[in-house]
Amino acid sequence: MHYIFSAFMTAVLFATALTATAQDTRHGFYAGIELGAVESRSIKSTRTNVGIPTNCDQWLPPVNLGGLQLPLPADQCQPRVLPASTSKFDLDTGWLAGIQVGYAGLGPFRIEAEYQHRRHDGESVSLFVPGDPKQKEFSVRDEEIDRLRADSLYANLYYDFAQPVFLGGTPFIGAGLGLSRIEIEYSAISTRRDEAALSALDPPRHPAAANQSSIADKTLSDWLWGYQLMAGVDYDLGAHRVMSAKLRYASTLGDFRDDGHPWASLRGHASTVAPGGAPVHYGIATRGQSYWAISLGFRHHF
Repeated sequence: MHYIFSAFMTAVLFATALTATAQDTRHGFYAGIELGAVESRSIKSTRTNVGIPTNCDQWLPPVNLGGLQLPLPADQCQPRVLPASTSKFDLDTGWLAGIQVGYAGLGPFRIEAEYQHRRHDGESVSLFVPGDPKQKEFSVRDEEIDRLRADSLYANLYYDFAQPVFLGGTPFIGAGLGLSRIEIEYSAISTRRDEAALSALDPPRHPAAANQSSIADKTLSDWLWGYQLMAGVDYDLGAHRVMSAKLRYASTLGDFRDDGHPWASLRGHASTVAPGGAPVHYGIATRGQSYWAISLGFRHHF
């Protein structure tokens, strides 16, 4: 938040230097562009799995471990819901770009349609699932949000104050409601321990699963409604041109969810219980996503 505030003040001072003598031309139809920096709040992601125990994997060859015949019979090995796992991802500071068309001629009010694109890089985290009997099988269990992007359409309403009150600029406040398509580039890997470690478990795990990985690699997506709140300062550049410094807070109104994806590799084979058998899949859900942004914009009034 300190970064956003510092950037906002820098933008305001820069705009002030460009506008020593200003006349208000904020009226009529207009078109604008905008570019800024975005700081996202942490994303809490929950993965749900529909899977099968390692010893139920019908792809693995028959083996007898001290009287335990593996894999277990298929009628004991239907897919089941496994314990959910929750991770927290701290996204990198991203960037935002937008284009707007609007009309300023309703007294102090201004209406606007805005297209906005936002993008962040993510991070990789270690995954621990309390209560999951499979947890002790793994030497590596990580998941990653490699990148998040959002494309949004907003309907905005602004209130433009009449008198310059801040470093020669005229302030405004606004709010918008919109629909966003959010895409998350998600990946995960769960690599099993070596044969000796699997054999030491109780019960022992099938030795053919040793060092095998289950891998997820998918671009997930969902449509979400959201809102944004804005405040800033306009600086008249003359010739019907306006420069703006804007601070905004935005949030989705619901949770992101994308389910039913097969693993790219399940213990080194297709994401099914057996060749031609029932599918094994996972899903990802995140709580409402929100962010702060600071941006500079230019618009031309016709």
